[in-house]
Amino acid sequence: MRSRYAAFALGLGEYLVRTLSKDHADLDLPREALVRELSRARERQRFMGLQILHEETAGAEGQVMFYARIFEKGVDGSFVELSHFLREGTTWRYASGILVPKADLPAPLEALTPADIFGLRTRE
Repeated sequence: MRSRYAAFALGLGEYLVRTLSKDHADLDLPREALVRELSRARERQRFMGLQILHEETAGAEGQVMFYARIFEKGVDGSFVELSHFLREGTTWRYASGILVPKADLPAPLEALTPADIFGLRTRE
């Protein structure tokens, strides 16, 4: 997750596409347009920090819950995401995530659990 956050901050759209799981819905989009859109995130947003809140693996599946501090046009767009990763060969790839805006969090960061986030399911 840290490498994907850094890739968003640096505008590395190609890397972000390469690290999607083979069944991720975004891979159905035209690749060049997807790379371009992901690369431009850094033009719109300021990436201020990443805090890993929980991580766990079980076989070829992994879960990472993180808090991303992001601002867009001076507005706090920070969020918590519970991400699901799949190991494909020797590489972990992003499969899906449940994103919860900071304002909608049910508990303080230090008290959050994956179950709290999973119950909200605002975006997958």
